[in-house]
Amino acid sequence: MARRRGKFRRWWRSAGMMDRILVCLAVFLLAFTVTMIVIHIRCGTTPDTLIVSVFGVCGGECGVMGWIKSAKERNQERKWREENNQ
Repeated sequence: MARRRGKFRRWWRSAGMMDRILVCLAVFLLAFTVTMIVIHIRCGTTPDTLIVSVFGVCGGECGVMGWIKSAKERNQERKWREENNQ
């Protein structure tokens, strides 16, 4: 267990910000889903508007991060092409 924790800490320090955000988002969505299941079991219903909103915001966040990542890769590709043409 301690070895696994050490590997995670090393990865966390070396990981980029987008990777950290994706890990936090996955943990949040997992906890949110489990919470909604528990609420459904106890109350018999769930707050549908909240669920749609949370997944919409998380999907939007992932979409924006994908857009940023693709823009960075396009810019890097242009720089490499310019270096090769010179």
